[in-house]
Amino acid sequence: MITIIAYILYALKWLVWLYSILMVIDAIMSWVPSLRNSAVGQLLNRLIEPYVNIFRKGPIQKISYATGLDLSFLLGLLLLYFIQDYVFGWLVNILLRVFA
Repeated sequence: MITIIAYILYALKWLVWLYSILMVIDAIMSWVPSLRNSAVGQLLNRLIEPYVNIFRKGPIQKISYATGLDLSFLLGLLLLYFIQDYVFGWLVNILLRVFA
């Protein structure tokens, strides 16, 4: 049972890492309009924008309008790293206590 939990944790960490890499690639592609309008750029945009739009509301939107800097990408990436580093560890500890 412990090995199954370890494999699930490894797969979840890998998926979060892959999504964060796709976020960075999407951000870099947004600097070049021809890359952003390509088929790959549009696909990445469709994958990343729903998640990043969660952070584009409320005070972050006001800061973006006032400064011209979109901090929603950074907040989304930091949240992914927090989930990957801490939340998954807490989840594994809970599951190990329940099933072990």
